[in-house]
Amino acid sequence: MAKRDRDFREMKDCAILYADQYMNDVEGERLEELAAVFLEKGVKKLIIDFSRTELINSIGISILVGIMDKLREKEGVLFFSGLKKANHDMFNMLGLTRFVPVCKTEEDALAMMGRGATAGGLQAKPRNEGGA
Repeated sequence: MAKRDRDFREMKDCAILYADQYMNDVEGERLEELAAVFLEKGVKKLIIDFSRTELINSIGISILVGIMDKLREKEGVLFFSGLKKANHDMFNMLGLTRFVPVCKTEEDALAMMGRGATAGGLQAKPRNEGGA
């Protein structure tokens, strides 16, 4: 049974975290705390959905890198979904998409996970589907 909240959707072995409109220090810390809760519960497959996110600042990016590192340490899987074009372009420019696959929708990310794909730096080759 899936558990859904405004901030996340929890499934059997996966959690989808929903970022708000502006990904800054406050929003980044909220996502980081949610990710930590799921990792503590043994959930190692996370999707961060940015479909509501208009802007991600440098602090938000640094917190995302921290989440990526924690998942790598736990041999977890991370996907991004729903990125607006400007944010997708920024993730490409910063090299994040080399380590985390980007999907157009959370459903696409779930399907990709279901096929056994894992996040870039953790094993699989990233596939950039979002943005343009």
